[in-house]
Amino acid sequence: MEEESYGSSERSSTSSEESAPYSTDNSSHATDPMNSEEEEEESSSSDDYPSKRRKHGPIVEEEDRISTLPDSILLTILSSLCTKDAVRTGVLSKRWAYLWTFVPSLRFTDYYFRHAADYASFVDNVLLLHRASKLTNFSVEVEYNPELKPRVDLWVRFATTAKVDQLSLLLSSCFYKLPQHLYANEFVSELDFRACEIKPNGLVRWSSLKRLCLWNVALPKDVLNKVLLGSPRLEFLELRNCDKFNRLDIVSESLKKLVMDSYCEDGLELEIVAPKIESLEIIGEFYGMKKCQIKNASALVEVRVDFEITMEYEEEEQEEDHYKNCENVVRELFESLHQVKKLIVGRWCLKVLSIMSVKHLSCPVLNCKCLTMKTSMEKWNLPGIASLLQSSPYVETLVIDIIFSNHDSEFLDRIYDEVNHWKSKEVYFKSLLQCLKTVKIFGFGQRFHTKDVFILVVEFLLKNAKVLEKMVITEPWVMQNGIHNMQLKFLQVSQKLLSFPRSSPHAVVMFPF
Repeated sequence: MEEESYGSSERSSTSSEESAPYSTDNSSHATDPMNSEEEEEESSSSDDYPSKRRKHGPIVEEEDRISTLPDSILLTILSSLCTKDAVRTGVLSKRWAYLWTFVPSLRFTDYYFRHAADYASFVDNVLLLHRASKLTNFSVEVEYNPELKPRVDLWVRFATTAKVDQLSLLLSSCFYKLPQHLYANEFVSELDFRACEIKPNGLVRWSSLKRLCLWNVALPKDVLNKVLLGSPRLEFLELRNCDKFNRLDIVSESLKKLVMDSYCEDGLELEIVAPKIESLEIIGEFYGMKKCQIKNASALVEVRVDFEITMEYEEEEQEEDHYKNCENVVRELFESLHQVKKLIVGRWCLKVLSIMSVKHLSCPVLNCKCLTMKTSMEKWNLPGIASLLQSSPYVETLVIDIIFSNHDSEFLDRIYDEVNHWKSKEVYFKSLLQCLKTVKIFGFGQRFHTKDVFILVVEFLLKNAKVLEKMVITEPWVMQNGIHNMQLKFLQVSQKLLSFPRSSPHAVVMFPF
């Protein structure tokens, strides 16, 4: 059959050649699948070389230490390259001529090709010359069109015949329907599909699969159930910009981590039922999402909520309705996270918490012991920071990650007086920071125009955290890159922080200098 044409003769002769597979008297150009245009460029450059050598005097040849390394190490090095670069090493010398044909990792990207036909021909030629009997990794990244389907089918067959461990099909423009034989594979441990149609006719049998990443894939309920039931060892599942579902019933006993990254359809009402999941990430953009709840997640320990609900609106009234919806989504989500021990809150969620706080709507009480806040330290972050601290009485470790933010804050600016609001909250904090022992601050120094807000937060923490042991402020970008005037500003702020009174007699403020 045509599907078995790739490398069949090469594989059958591999065992007889492996004792000395990389030594040959043939020209290295015979194994180079690159086009003749590149060969002409190489020959012209080599013709110019003697004249350059005469002009600059004799060149002392240095010892080629890389070529003396064992084949296993050289193959490891070549495996870290994209396949086109690995193939190019075949022209270096006879020692390298056939080495690339035994590389166990093949990664093809169309980035270096102007036309899909040239890319497909290159992949075909490499597979015809490839000799390794086992593949650890096979990756295809291409702007797909239906004319490529027979070729991609053959490439997938080649990979599965070589018992590939990690298979990636990263396609764009059009959708590629996975061949049915791929659903019965006992060797693959990692699958990464983008713009692929997953439609198994029968059962899915991925008995060794541990990691599955799906991008831009339609996932009706019956398809997802088939995948989960057919993957008894699956530990990691990532759904990136997938659609056609609004409820995730994670029935897998083995799945430990779920990543939900973006959703392209309007009006999503998401429910995640995951009794065995230990780690959950909800990140990216969700257009017009109406609901997000976690149910029956008793094993959940770590959660990252770093997403944004986007919506197009033209009038101020529509904006207010949008934020009311956002408030409901965030409140219901946080209510379902009360048992989580480690929580990471992204900048957009912090913004919504700020809006809720200004409206005197409290954040649900959380039992987390490690809380991370991603914040730009703008003035409108203060209500959200205050609300989170007020709702997290058991926090022992607080991480403040200062990042750049381009979020529009006009809505908050219209309704918020940051100083008075923060002062009004202080009376509540005195009885709530009883467990805080460690504060870690990342990123300060990149945004000195926000230093007043930063100083206000640090001063408050030092003043009210009665059992605080250490506050660690990591080395900022300005200290790493030696910008003198910025370094002076950072040192001035540092001195001010050290002068603040501390409620805990054991509190130490640590700087990276």
